[in-house]
Amino acid sequence: MADVELDPDTERYAYSPKALARLVLSYELRELADRAAVGVSTGSDDYAEPGEEVGDALALVHQAQEVLTRAVIFERAKGTSWEAIAEQMEMKRQSAHERYREAEQTWKNALHEPFNPLPPGARPTYEYLRLHEAAYAPIAAGRSLDEWAEEHGKGEHAVTGGLPTLSLLDEMGQLLDGLKYLYRDMYKRPDPVARLRLTERKAALLDRIAIEEGRPEAAVQAEEARALAAQLRAEIEGTA
Repeated sequence: MADVELDPDTERYAYSPKALARLVLSYELRELADRAAVGVSTGSDDYAEPGEEVGDALALVHQAQEVLTRAVIFERAKGTSWEAIAEQMEMKRQSAHERYREAEQTWKNALHEPFNPLPPGARPTYEYLRLHEAAYAPIAAGRSLDEWAEEHGKGEHAVTGGLPTLSLLDEMGQLLDGLKYLYRDMYKRPDPVARLRLTERKAALLDRIAIEEGRPEAAVQAEEARALAAQLRAEIEGTA
C-alpha cells in the first residue's frame, strides 16, 4: 500500500491512547493468526523448498515478537507498571524497561507526529507513515477487525465494542494537547495543514459540546474556530 496517498486527518483524537494501542495489538494478533493458519495445511509440503518450513516458523516468531511489543505498549497505556510487566516476562524490572522503553517512546511520539519527515514536494503516503496504520485510521481498522472477528465466530463488534470511549470533554482535551504539541518548538513554524485539520475538528467538537452538553458558550467558540480555520485555509491556498 506504499503508493496510497493519505489525507492527513484527526480521527485518532476521538480515541484514547489506550484504545489506539489496543487496536494495534488486535491488528498484530490478527496478522499472527492469519500467518500461522497458512502453515496448518499440508497440501504444498511436497513442493516446498528445503528449509522453507523453518523460514516460515521463524517469520512467525518475528511476528510474535511484534505482538509482544504491542502488548507491552498497550499495558503501559493502561497504566501497568514496569514491575508488573517484568513479572509476567520473568525478568527484572530494569531489563523490561530497557528492552521496551524505546518502543514505547516511539509510539508516543508517533501519536503526535504520524509521518516521518517528507522529502520536499512529497505527499504523505503509507511509505512515510510512522504511526501504525491501525492507529492512524482507527475507524477503518476497527471495522476490518470486527469483520474478521465475526467471521471467526466472535460475534458482532467483538473488537470495537470493548474499546474504552472518550467523553466529549476528554476528546477536546486530547485535541488541545495536539494543538499545543504543534508549538513545542518556539523556533519552528507549526505545520499549517496540521493546524488547519485540528482547528476544523475543534470547531466540530465544540458544536457537539454546545448541543449535547447544553453549553451555549461552546457555540461561540465554534464560530471563532471556524473563522480561524477559514483564515488558515486561505493562507495555505495562497502559498500553494
